[in-house]
Amino acid sequence: MVAEQDARKSAEQRLKKKIEAQQVATTAELSKTVLLTFMGQRYIPSDVLAGRIDDQFSVEIGVRNSGPKAIKGIKVQLVFKNTFGEVISKMHLNIEQAIPPGGEYVWKGSRKINEFIDEDRHLMHLKDGQSSAEMQPTMVVYVDGSTIGNPDAT
Repeated sequence: MVAEQDARKSAEQRLKKKIEAQQVATTAELSKTVLLTFMGQRYIPSDVLAGRIDDQFSVEIGVRNSGPKAIKGIKVQLVFKNTFGEVISKMHLNIEQAIPPGGEYVWKGSRKINEFIDEDRHLMHLKDGQSSAEMQPTMVVYVDGSTIGNPDAT
């Protein structure tokens, strides 16, 4: 019985190390393929006269295809942190834009803000210099249908 438990724990540890090594390799490959830069964010209050019923939070991200193949789309995890490094908000973005090798693209997106949700309220009051934005590509889909990464990465 003890030998079975030890064998199981050993197998679990090997699997964990294998998965972690794959994740490190995938992250390194994604970093060589895609360069992301955070261009900025802003809060856009609702304005019924302008046709905006809801408050919005918008972001702009610069993307460069540093790889040898044309990109069809990129999944990105965007994390905002406060001065103390605490996570304010985590967003998963889909950038569906063809980008040729060496090409660049500025992605603009927005989401609805609810002032009664703490996370959204923090986003409404973000000020330059009081927060940081960290981005990580989690998946790249190439025009030829091949992929790198994991669509469910967090």
